[in-house]
Amino acid sequence: MNYFFKPILGFVLAICTFGITGCQSSDQEPSSSLSVDSSSTTRVDAVFPNTPDGKLIKEHLKVSMGFGKDAEEKYQNSLTHLRANPEVAQILYKGYKEIALEHYLYRTMIVEAIKQIRSEASLDYLNMIASERIPKDQFPENAEINTQQDEIVIRITAVEGISLLAKDSIASAEKLLTKLIGHNDLTVRQMATRGYLHSPFGNQEEKTKKLLERLPKEEHWYVTTSTTDIKKVKHPEMPDKFDFPRNNNTESPKIEQ
Repeated sequence: MNYFFKPILGFVLAICTFGITGCQSSDQEPSSSLSVDSSSTTRVDAVFPNTPDGKLIKEHLKVSMGFGKDAEEKYQNSLTHLRANPEVAQILYKGYKEIALEHYLYRTMIVEAIKQIRSEASLDYLNMIASERIPKDQFPENAEINTQQDEIVIRITAVEGISLLAKDSIASAEKLLTKLIGHNDLTVRQMATRGYLHSPFGNQEEKTKKLLERLPKEEHWYVTTSTTDIKKVKHPEMPDKFDFPRNNNTESPKIEQ
């Protein structure tokens, strides 16, 4: 997996494997069902057809949820088979559209699979996903979750896929990025801008100038191709030893009547 998505998805999938599909030991195969709660279960078998391509997709999604020392090797092998059949992008997108919106993790996994195919056959599907309206948070009273952020992750995963295709010198992908720079979500605009600037087409200086003219001044900070090396970021000074005051009170706490 490329970009920043791999560590995030790996962490979330690890939680999903334990907390959603049930506890499994490292030598067990992931379940083919993704249970979101006690009353809602999305089965891979029900979403994708029982055809050679459908089976390939189902196996890939199961491998994506794997963990253990061989997990990455199995994932890369599965990805190789998926890329050898780029027409599966259509089946993946059809499955994506059939899944209930609240299955955010599963939808993200499917978009990640479409992205990683890295084929022009995926471009239209990635663009349709990236261009989808982002709904408001469904549970604003719950501070522990934010469904709007879940939707944004799905959109930027699709934008990453388009950026990869633009990087692979597919001109139509770069053209779509220029449209997505006008998206109503800031994060999507950022990702589209970054992908556009990193594509091999045109003069980077001229592209930067066009972006600065197009985007509002308060957003010019992300119009750049430079990256930050985390190793060079200055960290705060930490004391050699932390001094915590000792509590010498021996009296039991009293409750005032």
